Amino acid sequence: MLARRGWQRGRAIPAGSTRYQRRHGVQSEREYKERAKADGTITYYINLGLKTWPETRDALLEIEAACRHRGGLRVDRVSLTADRRMGLPPAQRASAIEETGIMFWSETDWAGTGSEVDVQGILNDHAVGSPASVVNAEAAIRAGISYVGNLAQMSYGYPGVSDDVEQMAQTVEAIGIVAAHRGNGVVLDSYIDDGFCATFHDAATSLAWCMFHHHVASHLIGAAHAPSYGSTFADPTLKAAYGLAMDAINPEKVPPSLVHGDTNSLRLEDSFDRSAVIVANDVFFTIASQLAHPTGAAVHATPLSEPHRIPTIEDVVQSLEIGNEAERRAREALHLVDWRPAHALRDEIVRGGRTVLAAMMAGLTELGVDTNDPLQCLLATRRLGAARIEEMWGAGEPDTAYPRGFKPVAETDTLRRLRDRQSGVLANLHERPDLLGLTIVVASGDIHEYGLWVVANVLRELGANVVDLGTSVDNDLIIQAAAETAADAVALSTYNGMALTLGRDLAARAARRGLTAPLFVGGRLTEDVDGGRSVDVSERLAADGLVPCPTLEHMIARLRPAVADRA
Repeated sequence: MLARRGWQRGRAIPAGSTRYQRRHGVQSEREYKERAKADGTITYYINLGLKTWPETRDALLEIEAACRHRGGLRVDRVSLTADRRMGLPPAQRASAIEETGIMFWSETDWAGTGSEVDVQGILNDHAVGSPASVVNAEAAIRAGISYVGNLAQMSYGYPGVSDDVEQMAQTVEAIGIVAAHRGNGVVLDSYIDDGFCATFHDAATSLAWCMFHHHVASHLIGAAHAPSYGSTFADPTLKAAYGLAMDAINPEKVPPSLVHGDTNSLRLEDSFDRSAVIVANDVFFTIASQLAHPTGAAVHATPLSEPHRIPTIEDVVQSLEIGNEAERRAREALHLVDWRPAHALRDEIVRGGRTVLAAMMAGLTELGVDTNDPLQCLLATRRLGAARIEEMWGAGEPDTAYPRGFKPVAETDTLRRLRDRQSGVLANLHERPDLLGLTIVVASGDIHEYGLWVVANVLRELGANVVDLGTSVDNDLIIQAAAETAADAVALSTYNGMALTLGRDLAARAARRGLTAPLFVGGRLTEDVDGGRSVDVSERLAADGLVPCPTLEHMIARLRPAVADRA
């Protein structure tokens, strides 16, 4: 019923056309991707998420001009990186907490994405999968956006929204809207690194999740569906193998949206020189893989400034120059690359993925889920969560040395980083504090789980009783949990550029409940304040009585004294 209603709504919506599409003489970006795949053209992709469409448009025009000035650097498409408020129903957006990213406030804003710049816009964040799935899918298609995402974000929470049934119902109906425009080249994107796949420990589980989404989106609803990936992959063999595995389970060879650059290997403490080597190596092998095994996916070179600040126009252009130059060198050196290790790993991931999918489908049926009902499929897996799905249906051999009880078929870079980071934090401690007996509530105010996982596991290793609330948690739930558990401390992680507003709200709620436990805030402690972009707000947080923590080690060092002082 929901999918059919989406089809009916979709058929009443005209698909827009963009300057990019008209310049290349195609009906949709998918059509041009098919052409690029056939003739060996590499296309390029950037992220941009300024506050408004006019700001974003002006920045894109500057980027286009700078690319022409630098000898014709190629840039094809831009992810219009949205503020999380875009995932809320329109009536709730103005009153919600402002985060980092673009807001589309009017039809003129949407129309401008296709009529005012030469690059093709894609809508990835906070569209399909959010509480505003239907309205955002409609707006994107009208604007001429051919790749509409992001199904992987079906696991996200949104401030003030607690009805997961309605959120998944919106998602199913929006997929129906996309399906109605399959003939117009509209594709449902699922950038998997933004959802469960970012926390799976086995690449085989991640592939099974892609196949599960294909079952829902394509088999049950009829949408053209192509997942994309990249930012959590660092090992070039694993990254190439995983891309080949995704192509192997893509029966209709729908061109994926992109292969994103490796962002998680760039660290705040590292020099730009080290970052440049990481980015160049990553994009070189991504392009080489696309030349040897073309899929039509656009490539992305991560701006070197990514861990330090919101990338500037010059940062973005620099990343394009790295990518364009890497292409020239990849074409010259392609004959030197031996793809056999990637092919062998691809086959292992595909076999493991099929095993996980079979177990998942059988397991869901045993739980009473109708696997032919898209709403039930999405709602059940959302409620299970990534860790439980992998613990129940992972494909590897049982092994208690691994966090989820089995040895992965192909260990993800996420798992490797988590284990390395946990070991590194513990090794860096001059002495291990005894946190036995302390109850600490930990949560993320947005969707980023990586840092939260490390915090929770290190604190447990030091003896604390950790109450892990997970991601996308509202402050009122954090304070409620702290009160109910008589928590000795609260640790809040945030990365979406709203640290000051979120921290002050947390402190105010704690004060109203009479809680005196120290409030630690970590992650990216920035916000747009006093006209400045992404300003460090650590001192302001401290002035308001919170404990800003640039690192986990810093938090641990402050934890015992803070609790002792309170006692």
